[in-house]
Amino acid sequence: MQELINKLISEVGLNAEQAQKTVDTVMTFVKSKLPAALSGNIDAMFSGAQGEMKQESYKEKAEDFAEATKEKLEDLAGQAKEKLGEAAEKAEDFAEQAKEKLSEVADKAEDLAKDAFDKLKGMFGGSDKKD
Repeated sequence: MQELINKLISEVGLNAEQAQKTVDTVMTFVKSKLPAALSGNIDAMFSGAQGEMKQESYKEKAEDFAEATKEKLEDLAGQAKEKLGEAAEKAEDFAEQAKEKLSEVADKAEDLAKDAFDKLKGMFGGSDKKD
């Protein structure tokens, strides 16, 4: 950072305090436009690291992101499992209700068939004789 301050003093004609404030203002502005994960690199660049990226910082950020993603996916998987369980229960309930209704319909159909048979039998004399 001192190299930049010296350039501002020599080439632009600022005094040391103005140059320092200028560099601080530029740093703050640039950092506000970048994701938080990269702002540490701006500090490193202006502190004399001359733009060397903090590889460890990236690694830590990547590990944090991976862990957060893993936790989120585990939560989503748990929620999906819960919803599937609920859906399975509802399907079982529906199947049981359908079975009961079909049984009722079958019983009614059997009763109607018996009634129709009895009526037909009564219309033709109800005998079981063959001539």
